[in-house]
Amino acid sequence: MEINQKSFIFFLFGIVLCCQGFAQRDTISTDKLIIIKQYSPTVNDAFKIKQKPSEKDTIKQKRKTVSYSFIDVPVASTFTPAKGTASGVRMAPPKTLYENYARFGAGNYSTLMADFYSNFDLNTDRKIDIQFSHLSSQGGIEDVILDDDFSNTSLALNLASEDRYFDWNTGIDLRRREVNYYGISDDLVSKLSEQEFGLIDPKQTYTRIRALGGIQFHDSFFKKGEAIIQNFTDNYSSSEQLLAVESSVEIPVGYKTLSFNGDFSFLNGGFENSFFDTNEVNYQQFQAGLNPFIDLNYDNLILKLGAKAVFFNDFEAGSSEIFFYPDIEAEFFLNQETIKINLGVKGDLRQNTYENFSSRNPFVSPTLSIRPGDQQYNAFAGFSSKLLTNLSLSAQVNYSSTKDYALFRANPNLDNSTASGKRSYAFGNSFDVIYNDLDIATVSADLAYQVESDFTFGFYGKYSNFSTENGEEAWNLPEVELKAYANYDFTKNWNFSASVFYVGERKDTMENVVISPANLPDFNGLTSTSVDGFIDINASLEYKILPRFSVFVNAHNLLNNSYNRWQNYEVQGIQVLGGLIYQFDW
Repeated sequence: MEINQKSFIFFLFGIVLCCQGFAQRDTISTDKLIIIKQYSPTVNDAFKIKQKPSEKDTIKQKRKTVSYSFIDVPVASTFTPAKGTASGVRMAPPKTLYENYARFGAGNYSTLMADFYSNFDLNTDRKIDIQFSHLSSQGGIEDVILDDDFSNTSLALNLASEDRYFDWNTGIDLRRREVNYYGISDDLVSKLSEQEFGLIDPKQTYTRIRALGGIQFHDSFFKKGEAIIQNFTDNYSSSEQLLAVESSVEIPVGYKTLSFNGDFSFLNGGFENSFFDTNEVNYQQFQAGLNPFIDLNYDNLILKLGAKAVFFNDFEAGSSEIFFYPDIEAEFFLNQETIKINLGVKGDLRQNTYENFSSRNPFVSPTLSIRPGDQQYNAFAGFSSKLLTNLSLSAQVNYSSTKDYALFRANPNLDNSTASGKRSYAFGNSFDVIYNDLDIATVSADLAYQVESDFTFGFYGKYSNFSTENGEEAWNLPEVELKAYANYDFTKNWNFSASVFYVGERKDTMENVVISPANLPDFNGLTSTSVDGFIDINASLEYKILPRFSVFVNAHNLLNNSYNRWQNYEVQGIQVLGGLIYQFDW
């Protein structure tokens, strides 16, 4: 009991102490608080620095008076004012230029002509070009017994692209030509019967398929590259393949640029037989060239210094050789840059092909010998000048020396062969390629005059002197070539143009060959003959009916001359062809 009482007493004593502690912590009076004054903060005045302090300069300077005077000195002047001339009436340019056109025409000799060109964008960077061309005639030349029709058809597709760092293009080109070996001499015509003529099939067909591509870099030491792959065939089982590549590189050397042009080609081809026998004619050739040069500029002088080396390998002959050529050219201006003088000397190994020969002369026989021409040098000197505002004149002198220059010469008639045993090109109606060393001295001049902005005309003349190593003639090369041309827009809808050509006399041969029992040719003699010069006048007239539609008329050989472009190959008389032109945009 005593313990419990003591515990209870201690418990009460603890409660009293706690209550006393809580009572001491509560010191806030319960009376109301009275606010005597509202709080209002203040800002003291700040001390500010003056922006424009007072200046006190004890030194005073006076400005000096300056007087000016001029000394007159006479200055010599070479300026001569030009006399005033009437400017003439200038026609307004056409409002719209179309990127696409189609043309169709027809004329006498059953001639048909069609052209088409289109250029459209695939997107902002790429575009495609389409070209189509056709020209054909059913012939009908007077006194020609064999068929003399011809046709020329081509189709080309090209894709071009402009990228950030380079531009490139690729395409394909198809061409087909048909001609006839109709050029039989009058003497042979009198000897052959109508039945023998019926056995001759003079048709020749050339087909070319070409793929090409190129690339050009904007900012690179490798500037551009081009490649061509070509296959060429004819109607006599002849075949030719060509691969050609060209490239250009530029390397900075100090403040100048050293350039390198490189090229190589591989040519492979063959003919079913030679002209005098049935042995095959094959050729396989490779050549590679390197052309380093540098361009130097000194005030009015532009100088090109370079050279070229070419490696050539003839696989059929089992021989190879290296050729060296100069590549030097200078261009400078005289009389306040109104006269430009050109001087230089160049050379090259020029690859000949069957396709190239047939383009220059479609009546070559499919029995040719193919090899390149070695142009050792071609030295030239000339000038060009704008004598007046609308009158310009240029002239040039050339002297070149070439080994194995290719010349066209008439093939002989194989006398003792019957028509049934002859090939269609063995009646003296085809041409061979003869190689000879040839030096050529040439003088040429060109004059152009613009009377008004809508009327221009000009003249061109060329004279050549030929010299061969063994004294033979330069077969089928004219000494004189002349040309005159004019163009006149006499209203905004009418256009007239005309041209006159003159080609001088050429030399060719008439050969009689007898085939011996051993199938060996026996030449009875070589007879030289002359192919007369000719004049050809051509004109065209075009009238624009609407901005998109036009009509035209073309006329060729207006003098109606029966001249020979090649020996025994008379051309058609006067030829008139008319048609329509349509221009458009996609």
